[in-house]
Amino acid sequence: MKIKALFLLVTLMPMGVAAQQHFSCSWGDRGACLGYGETVCSSSGKCVSSDAVCFDSYQCNYEGFTCKSNVTECVDSYNRLLADHNDLVAEFNDLLDKNRTVAIALKTVTAERDGLEENLYDIQNCLSRATTLDDAQSCRWR
Repeated sequence: MKIKALFLLVTLMPMGVAAQQHFSCSWGDRGACLGYGETVCSSSGKCVSSDAVCFDSYQCNYEGFTCKSNVTECVDSYNRLLADHNDLVAEFNDLLDKNRTVAIALKTVTAERDGLEENLYDIQNCLSRATTLDDAQSCRWR
């Protein structure tokens, strides 16, 4: 029994080595032996450096090869900042419109106040010069 097992082992060992050294290529391809550090690139593929990262299937989203973990978050952050900026610009423009409205109202009120102040000054002068009741009553029509 030991001799049969030893014989079987000896006959199968060369087959294992031969099987490990045999490979086949699909139709139209040919095999090649590579040295240390060499790479093979298919005619339809693209060669990448030895430290490139391989992605699992479906790791990247609908946006293509650039994965969600790096660019999408940056774009989302940019879009949020842009929306905040646009909100601030709209708020600034609203405040600017209100400021212009208030400035016009202030100018109008100031002009009215100046007119009333001038009228008051005229009435005060008139009253200070009045010597009779009729003179004082005539001051209100100025």
